[in-house]
Amino acid sequence: MSKVIFLLLFCLSLFANIETRALIGDENSSSFFWIHEFIKKIKKDETLLCKERIDLQRLENLLVGYEYTFDPKLKELLMDEVEKTVQLYNYFKSNGCYDPKEFLEENFLSTNKSDTKVIDNPILHRLYKAFAKYKKIKQEGGWEPIVVQDVFYLNKGQEYDVVPQICKRLKIEGYIEECNGSKLFDSSLENAVKEFQRRHSLKIDGIIGPMTVTAMNESVDMRLKEILINIERVRWFVKNDNFFVFVDIPGFFLQVFKDGEPIFYSKVIVGRKSRPTPQMRNVISYAILNPYWRAPKTIIKEDILPHIRKGEFEELYKEGILASQDYYGKNLIAYEDVNWSEYNETNLPFTFLQLPGDQNFLGRVKLMFPNRFDVYLHDTNERWLFDYDYRALSSGCVRVQKPLELFDVLLQETCQTYISLEDVQALLADNETKKIYIRPNIPVYLLYLTVYMDEVGLVSFFDDIYGIDKKMLSIEELQKLDTIAVNKRKE
Repeated sequence: MSKVIFLLLFCLSLFANIETRALIGDENSSSFFWIHEFIKKIKKDETLLCKERIDLQRLENLLVGYEYTFDPKLKELLMDEVEKTVQLYNYFKSNGCYDPKEFLEENFLSTNKSDTKVIDNPILHRLYKAFAKYKKIKQEGGWEPIVVQDVFYLNKGQEYDVVPQICKRLKIEGYIEECNGSKLFDSSLENAVKEFQRRHSLKIDGIIGPMTVTAMNESVDMRLKEILINIERVRWFVKNDNFFVFVDIPGFFLQVFKDGEPIFYSKVIVGRKSRPTPQMRNVISYAILNPYWRAPKTIIKEDILPHIRKGEFEELYKEGILASQDYYGKNLIAYEDVNWSEYNETNLPFTFLQLPGDQNFLGRVKLMFPNRFDVYLHDTNERWLFDYDYRALSSGCVRVQKPLELFDVLLQETCQTYISLEDVQALLADNETKKIYIRPNIPVYLLYLTVYMDEVGLVSFFDDIYGIDKKMLSIEELQKLDTIAVNKRKE
């Protein structure tokens, strides 16, 4: 197959709206309409943060030169340039523009991802739809800033001059269907305000206070930037998975996707700012029922040893944290019987652990995807924490509100001999630790999405709990990285 035909076929996926016959044509044809369309497609694509790295000017110059002269040498140069451009464009669309380590530092797990095929993933599609929605809002004029005078808080049942403007503002994003021009803060407006608050990491009380007004006054341009940097982050990790588990770290939720649609939802608790949950793509390979909890190095250093040095052994006993001379808790020792002055975090010959049971920090089940951060999905003995709206409270692992139900969903999808939820509960009853392998392994994404569109088309903007958005939104930082990349291309 000639290079011309190869490239035409390679580009087909990029131009679904163009007639196939017009694309394929005759390999000796002088018509390169499809290249013009490809260039237009790239120019119109506003979801790339680094479009200037694609040298469209050179491609256009070669195209014009060939169409004017029909020089076979120019044609060969043109096809080489098209091949490079297609591959570069697909690479950026599939992998993102920037090296994740520029922004994530240690809070990053390499995915070894280097795709040149277009990624078809529902999380990415939702962000594309969110971008299109807010681009349309911008084209229609966006929204005017809300100015509240004389009062700090607006409550249902009262009349305020600013209510019609607030109603219009909420209607633009789809939080309320109709505005009648009334100054009365009624129940329908209160419900819209509560939904807005829920989707902006605000206290859900239906009262319009300074923080709610500030969120309403964030410009549509800023919302578009936030969507774009979330698209960039998703491209770092996602692949074309048909069935996968997705954790949104700042959104504090987990979903399971199948055939492009969510089939399961659960609240989660993620790492606090000082011990953040890392972003990654991995695979869930097995589950542990009635797990032991073993203290990781960070908790030993920052939590357990300070108690020991103060002689606060009762605090550790109260939490069920024991010291053992072996990994499995078979040779337990009393804290009082050890001369702890001889040890520090680098030479400890002990394992600090909790035995399986209701007091165990991991609860009754944990889902394992081995990684260098030693994080995983697990149950918890502190279920009341799920009542909080702000749930960045763990030491890095992801605590799941409905862990057994999640495990059940995964088993239904993967096990040839299906194990029922009742079977799992029976296995839990004796407190014996058991390992259940999950075959095939299930892809799992821990992603930092501060923007997310749900099934009904409403977009949530979550708090930037780890400050990653703030770093990525620095235009100067992005421009510096782009300048380096463009200069390298010119060398």
